[in-house]
Amino acid sequence: MLGGQTVITAGVLSQNVRAFNDGTSAACAGVLGPGGTITIGPGGSCIVTPGTGVTLNLGTSGLATISLVADAIYSSCTATSSPSATGTASLLNARIVSTILGVETTLLSLPINPAPNTGLSIPGLIDLTLNGQSSSGVGQLTVTALNLTALGGALAGVTIGTSSCGANAVAPPIPVIPLAGAPLALGLGALVAGTTGGFSLYRRRRAAARS
Repeated sequence: MLGGQTVITAGVLSQNVRAFNDGTSAACAGVLGPGGTITIGPGGSCIVTPGTGVTLNLGTSGLATISLVADAIYSSCTATSSPSATGTASLLNARIVSTILGVETTLLSLPINPAPNTGLSIPGLIDLTLNGQSSSGVGQLTVTALNLTALGGALAGVTIGTSSCGANAVAPPIPVIPLAGAPLALGLGALVAGTTGGFSLYRRRRAAARS
Protein backbone atom coordinates (compact mmCIF):
# COMPACT_ATOMS: atom_id res chain seq x y z
CA MET A 1 0.00 0.00 0.00
CA LEU A 2 1.26 3.49 -0.80
CA GLY A 3 2.09 5.17 2.49
CA GLY A 4 0.21 7.98 4.19
CA GLN A 5 -3.32 7.06 3.06
CA THR A 6 -5.80 4.17 3.24
CA VAL A 7 -7.76 4.56 0.02
CA ILE A 8 -5.48 2.92 -2.54
CA THR A 9 -3.57 -0.35 -2.35
CA ALA A 10 -1.00 -0.69 -5.14
CA GLY A 11 2.59 -1.65 -5.69
CA VAL A 12 3.80 0.99 -8.15
CA LEU A 13 3.15 4.71 -8.56
CA SER A 14 4.77 5.44 -11.91
CA GLN A 15 5.77 8.66 -13.69
CA ASN A 16 7.87 8.60 -16.86
CA VAL A 17 9.03 11.21 -19.40
CA ARG A 18 11.18 10.72 -22.49
CA ALA A 19 12.42 13.10 -25.20
CA PHE A 20 13.68 12.27 -28.69
CA ASN A 21 16.00 14.27 -30.98
CA ASP A 22 13.39 14.34 -33.75
CA GLY A 23 11.32 16.82 -31.76
CA THR A 24 8.90 14.36 -30.17
CA SER A 25 8.41 13.61 -26.50
CA ALA A 26 6.25 11.27 -24.44
CA ALA A 27 4.94 10.94 -20.90
CA CYS A 28 2.92 8.37 -18.97
CA ALA A 29 1.71 8.10 -15.38
CA GLY A 30 -0.50 5.84 -13.30
CA VAL A 31 -0.75 3.04 -10.75
CA LEU A 32 0.00 -0.67 -11.05
CA GLY A 33 0.01 -3.66 -8.76
CA PRO A 34 3.07 -5.08 -7.01
CA GLY A 35 5.64 -6.21 -9.57
CA GLY A 36 4.26 -3.91 -12.26
CA THR A 37 6.41 -1.69 -14.49
CA ILE A 38 5.92 1.16 -17.00
CA THR A 39 8.55 2.22 -19.50
CA ILE A 40 8.43 4.43 -22.60
CA GLY A 41 9.42 2.63 -25.79
CA PRO A 42 11.39 3.99 -28.77
CA GLY A 43 8.20 5.19 -30.49
CA GLY A 44 6.93 6.99 -27.39
CA SER A 45 4.32 4.39 -26.40
CA CYS A 46 3.95 3.14 -22.81
CA ILE A 47 5.10 -0.44 -22.32
CA VAL A 48 3.30 -1.88 -19.29
CA THR A 49 3.60 -4.96 -17.11
CA PRO A 50 0.48 -4.71 -14.90
CA GLY A 51 1.55 -6.53 -11.73
CA THR A 52 -0.85 -8.25 -9.36
CA GLY A 53 -3.60 -5.65 -9.06
CA VAL A 54 -4.75 -2.29 -7.71
CA THR A 55 -7.60 -1.68 -5.23
CA LEU A 56 -9.24 1.65 -4.37
CA ASN A 57 -11.32 1.42 -1.21
CA LEU A 58 -14.03 4.01 -1.77
CA GLY A 59 -16.05 3.52 1.42
CA THR A 60 -19.23 1.80 2.55
CA SER A 61 -22.85 2.06 1.50
CA GLY A 62 -25.12 0.26 3.92
CA LEU A 63 -23.59 -3.18 4.50
CA ALA A 64 -21.55 -3.05 1.29
CA THR A 65 -17.93 -2.05 0.87
CA ILE A 66 -17.48 -0.24 -2.45
CA SER A 67 -14.15 -0.56 -4.29
CA LEU A 68 -12.55 -0.02 -7.66
CA VAL A 69 -10.26 -2.88 -8.66
CA ALA A 70 -7.97 -3.06 -11.71
CA ASP A 71 -4.76 -4.57 -13.01
CA ALA A 72 -3.43 -1.12 -13.98
CA ILE A 73 -4.71 2.43 -14.57
CA TYR A 74 -2.56 4.90 -16.51
CA SER A 75 -2.51 7.71 -19.07
CA SER A 76 -0.04 8.66 -21.75
CA CYS A 77 0.59 11.49 -24.19
CA THR A 78 2.97 12.34 -27.01
CA ALA A 79 3.88 15.69 -28.53
CA THR A 80 5.66 16.77 -31.72
CA SER A 81 7.30 19.90 -33.07
CA SER A 82 4.36 20.49 -35.51
CA PRO A 83 3.14 21.39 -32.85
CA SER A 84 0.58 18.69 -32.03
CA ALA A 85 -0.21 16.39 -29.13
CA THR A 86 -2.27 13.23 -28.62
CA GLY A 87 -3.17 11.22 -25.54
CA THR A 88 -4.80 8.00 -24.37
CA ALA A 89 -5.87 6.27 -21.17
CA SER A 90 -5.81 2.58 -20.30
CA LEU A 91 -7.80 0.84 -17.57
CA LEU A 92 -6.87 -2.83 -17.53
CA ASN A 93 -9.57 -5.14 -16.14
CA ALA A 94 -11.04 -2.20 -14.17
CA ARG A 95 -14.42 -2.46 -12.46
CA ILE A 96 -16.47 -1.11 -9.56
CA VAL A 97 -17.36 -3.84 -7.08
CA SER A 98 -19.56 -4.20 -4.01
CA THR A 99 -18.54 -6.65 -1.29
CA ILE A 100 -20.94 -7.94 1.36
CA LEU A 101 -19.82 -10.66 3.81
CA GLY A 102 -16.92 -11.53 1.53
CA VAL A 103 -19.08 -11.94 -1.58
CA GLU A 104 -17.98 -9.64 -4.43
CA THR A 105 -20.44 -8.33 -7.05
CA THR A 106 -19.41 -6.28 -10.09
CA LEU A 107 -21.52 -3.13 -10.32
CA LEU A 108 -19.84 -1.58 -13.37
CA SER A 109 -17.11 -2.74 -15.76
CA LEU A 110 -14.94 0.08 -17.16
CA PRO A 111 -13.72 0.17 -20.79
CA ILE A 112 -10.07 -0.67 -21.41
CA ASN A 113 -9.41 2.28 -23.75
CA PRO A 114 -12.20 4.84 -23.23
CA ALA A 115 -12.80 7.68 -25.66
CA PRO A 116 -11.72 11.16 -24.50
CA ASN A 117 -13.85 12.57 -21.67
CA THR A 118 -15.99 9.45 -21.25
CA GLY A 119 -18.52 9.90 -18.45
CA LEU A 120 -19.96 6.92 -16.55
CA SER A 121 -21.96 6.58 -13.37
CA ILE A 122 -23.75 4.31 -10.96
CA PRO A 123 -26.71 6.58 -10.16
CA GLY A 124 -26.69 7.80 -6.57
CA LEU A 125 -23.33 6.20 -5.86
CA ILE A 126 -20.40 6.95 -8.20
CA ASP A 127 -19.56 9.38 -11.02
CA LEU A 128 -16.51 8.84 -13.22
CA THR A 129 -14.67 10.64 -16.00
CA LEU A 130 -12.32 8.41 -17.98
CA ASN A 131 -9.55 9.63 -20.29
CA GLY A 132 -10.19 13.24 -19.33
CA GLN A 133 -8.47 15.53 -21.84
CA SER A 134 -7.92 19.29 -21.83
CA SER A 135 -5.67 21.76 -23.62
CA SER A 136 -4.45 25.25 -22.77
CA GLY A 137 -3.11 25.97 -26.27
CA VAL A 138 -1.94 24.63 -29.61
CA GLY A 139 0.26 21.56 -29.22
CA GLN A 140 -0.47 21.18 -25.48
CA LEU A 141 -2.51 18.35 -23.93
CA THR A 142 -3.22 17.10 -20.41
CA VAL A 143 -4.67 13.61 -19.97
CA THR A 144 -6.09 12.13 -16.76
CA ALA A 145 -6.81 8.40 -16.80
CA LEU A 146 -9.57 8.43 -14.17
CA ASN A 147 -11.41 10.95 -12.03
CA LEU A 148 -13.93 9.45 -9.59
CA THR A 149 -16.34 10.90 -7.05
CA ALA A 150 -18.23 8.56 -4.72
CA LEU A 151 -21.48 9.85 -3.19
CA GLY A 152 -20.62 13.39 -4.20
CA GLY A 153 -17.33 13.16 -2.32
CA ALA A 154 -18.91 11.87 0.90
CA LEU A 155 -17.06 8.57 0.46
CA ALA A 156 -14.01 9.59 -1.59
CA GLY A 157 -12.77 11.49 -4.60
CA VAL A 158 -9.83 10.07 -6.54
CA THR A 159 -7.77 11.25 -9.52
CA ILE A 160 -5.37 8.77 -11.10
CA GLY A 161 -2.70 9.13 -13.79
CA THR A 162 -2.21 12.67 -15.12
CA SER A 163 0.22 13.22 -18.01
CA SER A 164 0.94 16.50 -19.80
CA CYS A 165 2.73 17.15 -23.10
CA GLY A 166 3.53 20.35 -25.01
CA ALA A 167 5.23 21.72 -28.10
CA ASN A 168 8.81 20.63 -28.82
CA ALA A 169 11.68 21.60 -31.10
CA VAL A 170 13.93 19.39 -33.19
CA ALA A 171 17.38 19.15 -31.63
CA PRO A 172 20.19 20.00 -34.07
CA PRO A 173 23.14 17.61 -34.20
CA ILE A 174 25.96 18.41 -31.80
CA PRO A 175 29.42 18.49 -33.40
CA VAL A 176 32.04 16.27 -31.81
CA ILE A 177 34.40 19.26 -31.54
CA PRO A 178 32.41 22.55 -31.37
CA LEU A 179 33.65 25.52 -33.31
CA ALA A 180 35.48 28.06 -31.20
CA GLY A 181 32.97 30.31 -29.44
CA ALA A 182 29.95 28.32 -30.74
CA PRO A 183 27.36 27.34 -28.09
CA LEU A 184 26.51 23.66 -27.59
CA ALA A 185 22.99 22.56 -28.56
CA LEU A 186 20.88 21.17 -25.74
CA GLY A 187 20.21 17.74 -27.26
CA LEU A 188 16.63 17.60 -25.94
CA GLY A 189 15.39 20.65 -27.79
CA ALA A 190 12.50 22.55 -26.21
CA LEU A 191 10.91 19.61 -24.42
CA VAL A 192 7.66 20.15 -22.56
CA ALA A 193 6.43 16.82 -21.28
CA GLY A 194 5.68 15.68 -17.79
CA THR A 195 3.53 13.81 -15.35
CA THR A 196 1.88 14.82 -12.15
CA GLY A 197 1.20 12.21 -9.56
CA GLY A 198 0.06 8.69 -10.09
CA PHE A 199 -2.94 9.65 -8.03
CA SER A 200 -4.48 12.20 -5.72
CA LEU A 201 -7.40 11.77 -3.38
CA TYR A 202 -9.58 13.52 -0.87
CA ARG A 203 -12.19 12.69 1.72
CA ARG A 204 -14.83 15.02 3.12
CA ARG A 205 -13.54 17.14 6.05
CA ARG A 206 -9.99 15.93 5.54
CA ALA A 207 -7.01 17.68 4.04
CA ALA A 208 -6.05 16.74 0.48
CA ALA A 209 -3.41 14.07 0.06
CA ARG A 210 -1.28 13.98 -3.03
CA SER A 211 1.48 11.70 -4.18
